[in-house]
Amino acid sequence: MSYNPIKVLHVFGGMNRGGAETLIMNVYRNINREKFHFDFAVGTMEKCDYDDEIISLGGNIYHLSEKGGHDVRIYYNNLNQLLRSNKYDVIHSHIHYFSGVTLLIGRINKVPIRIAHSHSTSDGKSDSWKRILYRWIMRKSILCNATHLVGCSKEACEALYGPNCWNDVRTQVIANGIDLSVFEKVCNDKNSLREEIDLPKDVPLIIHVGRFAKPKNHVFLIEIFNEFLKECSNAHLVLVGDGPLKDEIVHLAVEKGIESNIHFLGVRSDIPKILSAGDIFLFPSLYEGIPLVLVEAQAACLPCLVSEAINKKEVDMGLGLIYSLSLKDNISLWVKQLKRLLLIRRPSKDEAHKKIRERGYSIDSAVQKLSHIYASARN
Repeated sequence: MSYNPIKVLHVFGGMNRGGAETLIMNVYRNINREKFHFDFAVGTMEKCDYDDEIISLGGNIYHLSEKGGHDVRIYYNNLNQLLRSNKYDVIHSHIHYFSGVTLLIGRINKVPIRIAHSHSTSDGKSDSWKRILYRWIMRKSILCNATHLVGCSKEACEALYGPNCWNDVRTQVIANGIDLSVFEKVCNDKNSLREEIDLPKDVPLIIHVGRFAKPKNHVFLIEIFNEFLKECSNAHLVLVGDGPLKDEIVHLAVEKGIESNIHFLGVRSDIPKILSAGDIFLFPSLYEGIPLVLVEAQAACLPCLVSEAINKKEVDMGLGLIYSLSLKDNISLWVKQLKRLLLIRRPSKDEAHKKIRERGYSIDSAVQKLSHIYASARN
């Protein structure tokens, strides 16, 4: 590492395999690590999926909360002390409205570049008067203390910074870039995953990758698959991820008597391989920003059926792979569309990757844009 790299502190809830975390790890792997040094401040005491890799790449992980606690004062004091003892050039906050707190502390400690980064179109909380007041206060704090207002999409920017954010020169979209080289190395092999979970080679395989949490709408996903099985009895569903609602979804599968057709693979590091093995990607989310995994699914040339809660215009790479339905549509329409997607023409990998690069969703584009912002700390 060079003598004086630009020091960047990323702030997350924890470094598990979510879309925002995966994006920043893709950036970390591909950025010039002699010029930029990454550390991570997290709001959990638990070990997370990416912790070991962060350490191996030369980064540090700082825990801002005490064990089992959610005391904002402790969080504030620990982050304040961290910024005092480590002179960072950049604080890059990924924790939605709570970025109002982290960026305020960053400004108090004279961190030159303070980035708020919106990765979603909602905080997932109900509209109580306390929550509305909290959002108002946090948005004001973000707008007062950020030097850059970044989002994964136009909708994600407007959700966090307000509908008038485009009048602010600090606002910009940085697409959720993926590392296409990883997908280029994965062969179009549909058999390895089927062999792993002991399935015949010709069975229809539906894939879903996402945390078992309310936004991903797993209950509706199971309802769709249950109806699909009535018309395509040899189909199987692969669910990748973990989360607080996993046990509930396992129980629902057993309750419906379809557990033998559903495979819970847990957290995986080989997402390109899994996506490349599938026939359809099913993603009926309640809300999203620009899901990184949908860009990855298109990189694997996988047809995707998504909810209209996802901005099709921004996530569609122009490959004819993204189809959307309303969550209000009858499940029979979802089943009919799944059957159609089993028959559509899929583009070649070269064609897919060319389109993804043209749309600015390769990791190279994200690295270039973030590097430019980070480097401005020394200008």
